[in-house]
Amino acid sequence: MPKNQSTASKKARAAAREGEKFTAARRLNETTSEPDEAVRTYSYIPTNEAGDEHVWARLSEDCPGCPCHAARVCADGLWHQAFRPSYADGTAYTDPCPCEGAAKVPEPRKLTITFKGITRTLDAEYHRHGSLRGKLAVVGYPFRAEPDDGSAANRCGMVLTRSKVFRTARDDHGDTWWVRPRGSVGGRPAAITGWWVDES
Repeated sequence: MPKNQSTASKKARAAAREGEKFTAARRLNETTSEPDEAVRTYSYIPTNEAGDEHVWARLSEDCPGCPCHAARVCADGLWHQAFRPSYADGTAYTDPCPCEGAAKVPEPRKLTITFKGITRTLDAEYHRHGSLRGKLAVVGYPFRAEPDDGSAANRCGMVLTRSKVFRTARDDHGDTWWVRPRGSVGGRPAAITGWWVDES
C-alpha cells in the first residue's frame, strides 16, 4: 500500500478541487548502499508529472498466504470473482490457491445454544467457502422438524447466521449467532419445533 495514504488522499482531494489529478506511483529510492538493491517507495504525485522512471503502483496488497490473489480477495472469500494471474512469460497461473483450498475445509467449533428452554453444547462447523460461507452449521441432526407439506416429523440440522443483536447462541470463539427456526427434512422446507428425542 502507498505510504502516508491519508496525507496522500488529502492531496488528491485538494488537487481534484483545483482540476488536477493525483495518482500513486512507485519511485526508486537511490539512497541505498547497493545500487542493484534500490528500495521502491510509494509516493503520490501529479499524474502529468509521472515520467518513465515511475512504476505504477498496485493499490491492493498482495495476500501474504498465496502468490495468486490480493489480500482482500482471500480475506473476503472472493476467489470466484478474481482473475487468475499469469507468469512473466504470459502463461496462465494454474496452481490452486492455498488460501481457497484451506477455506474449503470447515472449521470445527463448539456451539452453546438454548432452544425451547433447553441449553446444550453441540459440535458445529464454520464455513468460509461455498453456499454456506460465513454461516455456522450444526453437525448431525439434533433437532425435530415438521415439514410444511404435512408429512411426518423427522430429525433436522440447523444453519445459523452471525448476529450481534439476536445473541441466541455463542460458540467457543466468542461469536454470537441467531437461531433460525427453519430447516429442511429430506429437502422439504420444515419448521424446527424442538430437540429430537429418540423414542427407542
